[in-house]
Amino acid sequence: MIQEMTEQIRKRFLELDVNIEPDEIKRRLRDLTERFKVPDPEAERSVVSYFLREHGIKREDYYGTPDGAAPVRISDIDQAEQWINLRAKVTQLWESTSPAIDQIGLIGDETGTIKFVKWTKSNLPPLEEGKSYSLENMTTDEWQGRFSVKMNRTTRISELDEDIETPDREAHLVAIDEINQSGQWINLRAKVTQLWDSEHESIDQIGLIGDETGTIKFVKWAKSDLQPLEEGKSYSFENLVTDEFEERFSVKFNKGSSIEELDEDIEVGYSTTEFTGAMVHIQDGSGLIRRCPMCNRALMKGTCMEHGNVDGIHDLRIKAVMDNGTTVQEALFNREITESIGGITLDEAKEMAVDALDQSVVLDEMKKRLLGRYYAMTGSILDRYLLVESVGLIERISDQEVDSLLAEVT
Repeated sequence: MIQEMTEQIRKRFLELDVNIEPDEIKRRLRDLTERFKVPDPEAERSVVSYFLREHGIKREDYYGTPDGAAPVRISDIDQAEQWINLRAKVTQLWESTSPAIDQIGLIGDETGTIKFVKWTKSNLPPLEEGKSYSLENMTTDEWQGRFSVKMNRTTRISELDEDIETPDREAHLVAIDEINQSGQWINLRAKVTQLWDSEHESIDQIGLIGDETGTIKFVKWAKSDLQPLEEGKSYSFENLVTDEFEERFSVKFNKGSSIEELDEDIEVGYSTTEFTGAMVHIQDGSGLIRRCPMCNRALMKGTCMEHGNVDGIHDLRIKAVMDNGTTVQEALFNREITESIGGITLDEAKEMAVDALDQSVVLDEMKKRLLGRYYAMTGSILDRYLLVESVGLIERISDQEVDSLLAEVT
């Protein structure tokens, strides 16, 4: 692996007219990976950064795609932090709810579609829905197993005369429990079970719709110019697009969507699951977190994957792993339930973080209080998570009680 990385680094610098001795590259890579146990990708980035500084080369010049590099296919994108070229059509533009994002949506080629983000600071020409482009010098990104591409100041956009073919987006009628991937065009027959308050002017309505198989979140954009939905009424929905966030699916209405009220009343199916077991692990991303004020996503290093750098809103949550001896179940606890079982309110958690100048102290304290304890909980299963709706502590049976029970059955 060291030899391969050495050759790749040396070759790329030679393309920039810089000749670096292979032994020097290899020595630095080995020092990081073998002596300091740095992972290979991080070691490679560190060595590249060193030589970029040494020779006064801009980072984008090194990582940018070489002139004339062949475009890749969307289906071939399989890792983050790659610099690539694409030939693709803009299949859908979404509403940007952040001033940091100029345009956001889907682009596609013959092999599939992928989400793109064009930052406002990139100062690039606008893309038009339905048009095809040559897109050079973009970077790939990955979040929760989903790839996307970012357009930046070095990206080059050229409109194509040809029309890039994309996969057939003809929508088909599905049941809610059949929705298992994002970027699909679907039709639904469903009832509006909840309407929530919209916190952004670009969102006309937001809430839950359901059919016999379950419920799903929906977003109806203001610019879609569609009729208002009423809670408790049933509709036929056509040309919705599926989306995914934290392994939870949702559907979005757009300009091509249509709504027709139904005379029938669709029965909505709700499924509740019970689980009892010990909390054996609390995952990263638990404790005191910050959420995007516009889409409610948890921020990563102060950044929302949808809206860029934002001033986050504090929240509490637990992403736990429960074990009953035969089955392991991941569970999500919202703020209310987290406060209940953890004995720490959101205000107290913020005070703890301020006093320690580190919000991780909240997670550490929750681990001390909760790990190893037994809980009985109910909730609904969504993919691999149990979304906990109620929970109760089960006191462990003492050794004396165990002996007493054994005596009764022997």
